[in-house]
Amino acid sequence: MIQSAAMYSIRYHKPEKFVCLTWSPGTAGMTDQDFKEALEVFADGALQHHAERLMIDMTEFRGRPGEKVLTWRDEVIVPKYNRAGVKKIAWVWPGEAGATATGEGTQYTNRYFPSEREALEWITE
Repeated sequence: MIQSAAMYSIRYHKPEKFVCLTWSPGTAGMTDQDFKEALEVFADGALQHHAERLMIDMTEFRGRPGEKVLTWRDEVIVPKYNRAGVKKIAWVWPGEAGATATGEGTQYTNRYFPSEREALEWITE
């Protein structure tokens, strides 16, 4: 039996070339390595499926990645999104977006939304 709380889930919608990462409350105990591994899985899924649209749901995210991890994301993950052909990333980020998570060298548009419904409307237009 699995005792630990899930950290994330990923869903894929082939016709829309859409992949969604949903962070879970289990991220409360997340290490920087856990965060990096999750982003690698998500970015590799985007590459594998040639995803043009991504959504990242931060509603239940409880982790606190270090500054070095965010630099790593810009160096490792952003190029994967670019190679996949990502055109849009919708962030579900309730309340004020605060600090941006756009990264250096992006070839896609990032937008922040207070709800999944609004994010999906934009990502599929």
